[in-house]
Formats: sequence, structure tokens, C-alpha cells
Amino acid sequence: MGKHKEAVKLAIKDELIAEFRSSGARQGDMLSRQWLHDVYLPTLGPKEEKAFEEAISEMIYDGIIEYDGDRKPTYRLTKKGEEVLC
Repeated sequence: MGKHKEAVKLAIKDELIAEFRSSGARQGDMLSRQWLHDVYLPTLGPKEEKAFEEAISEMIYDGIIEYDGDRKPTYRLTKKGEEVLC
């Protein structure tokens, strides 16, 4: 995997963590659907969208967030994710 793709994934993870942090999120709090679907995702190009999917999968695998499916899916902060915010 290229260094550029890894850098993009890291930037995406940082952006998601920053959004949780700015909202004062705690364990169990959800990432704002409005922010995710109306503000953030529309800014991504096709390659960035693929990197976003991989970054999300890695964050779920690492136990930082959990998938919260709905009409417009979003993600819930875990206890480990809350610790990352500190």
C-alpha cells in the first residue's frame, strides 16, 4: 500500500477523532449524521472514499468506534475511543 494512501487514511481518522472531540463525545455517543453525510463525505473524491471505508474498517477493528446502521449509517464511540480522545 502506498505511503500516500496511508497518509490519507490517517488524515481521515484524525478528522473523525477531531469531530468526536469537538462535540465532547463520550462512550456511546454517535458521530453526527448531519456532519458525516452532509458536510464531510461530500468533500471526498473516489479514491478518498475508498480510503475512508478502509479507515473506518480499521477503526472498528481497533475497537475505537462501532457501526450504527440506519437509513444514514454513522458510528458510535467506544470506551477505547473515548480514551483516545483524552
